Amino acid sequence: MQIKRLISLIIIIIFCSISLSGCYSAQGLETLAYAVAIGIDKGDNDKLKLSFQFAILGNSSSSGGGSSQSQESTVTSVDCASIDSGISLVDNYISKKVNLSHCKAIIISEELAYEGVSEYIFTLVNDLEMRPDCNIIISRCDASDYLENSKPTLESVSARYYELTLNSSEYTGFTEDVTLSDFYSDMLSTTTQPHAILGGINTSSENSSNNDIAPYDLQGSYKAGETPIKSETVLENMGLAVFNHDRLVGELNGMESLCHLLIVNKFKSATISIPSPFNSEAIINLYLTTPKDTESSVELINGTPYITCNVFVTGNITSLDENLDYSTEENLKLIEDYTNSYLEQNILSYLYKTSKEYKCDIANFGRHVIGNYLTWNDWIESDWLYNYQNSFFSVNVNSNIRNR
Repeated sequence: MQIKRLISLIIIIIFCSISLSGCYSAQGLETLAYAVAIGIDKGDNDKLKLSFQFAILGNSSSSGGGSSQSQESTVTSVDCASIDSGISLVDNYISKKVNLSHCKAIIISEELAYEGVSEYIFTLVNDLEMRPDCNIIISRCDASDYLENSKPTLESVSARYYELTLNSSEYTGFTEDVTLSDFYSDMLSTTTQPHAILGGINTSSENSSNNDIAPYDLQGSYKAGETPIKSETVLENMGLAVFNHDRLVGELNGMESLCHLLIVNKFKSATISIPSPFNSEAIINLYLTTPKDTESSVELINGTPYITCNVFVTGNITSLDENLDYSTEENLKLIEDYTNSYLEQNILSYLYKTSKEYKCDIANFGRHVIGNYLTWNDWIESDWLYNYQNSFFSVNVNSNIRNR
């Protein structure tokens, strides 16, 4: 028994020694440079201009180039032939290994996106450090400028900062939380096309309200970088970038993005303005939520898609008029009719814009059609992504308006 106990004790000591011993090849925090965001532009002297926004940990300082926009981060840029070669060049320059495990945003310039992004998306998806929930942002300005202007007033520049910035889609509906995995799967799909977050720099000194747009349409008419807001935070994500396969083909504004969220059942809540049925010069503000998912169906008649969408919303009146009683059944019914009509017009505009102008099914209506085909070859030969441009739509909005 004593020999068995002695052997057991020796084995325990050996395992403990192994577990407590250090590893010579292990990489500590001081040897890694954590990128919280990556920017990809067309290069000045090479194919690409790759920019990294690095988080500065503790009291450490980056030895890399670029300009520093806060005490918590710094931006380093390099012209290179590919993403991998750019990372290697930066590794050598800053004397640390670039680590992408905390990267929260990939910013691609519109100029580059119009030429195609599949090469860069495949490379990043294949990187073991890159997280699939990293957001894809298409910038209306240079991606390097987007990173240089990351000057948050309410948080530090970190992976958490980009995550919180995009949470606004849950209570405004003006954009969507699109991830690397979402974009990648949509790019390979035969039933839908990819889209991404639309970003930009808010040059408020150049922006002003458009007097040609009705007051109730003004709020959602802006795209990233266009809102007449003055703030130290100049980055703005509003709207969506629409792709045909891997090439950018157009943009959606805030209201069109809200309609998209309603159709794809990702809408959480938002406040919108509708024309007042009681005063042609007034508006009524509504806080909208969805009590149930939108019901969509697709019917092929002689090969032409006829798409029907039944949308359900609940609205609380947030504006008041001392001369009106919003609690009467008659007035609430009138506001419901105006809400239904207003949303139906905007949703139809969004659907026809994506189908006729952009020729892209970013709402994944193809998933309703694929079951009609007996074999995979039959489905591929039908070429849904091309046929979608021939679609006709019927939209019915059912609202339930309450005066809280």
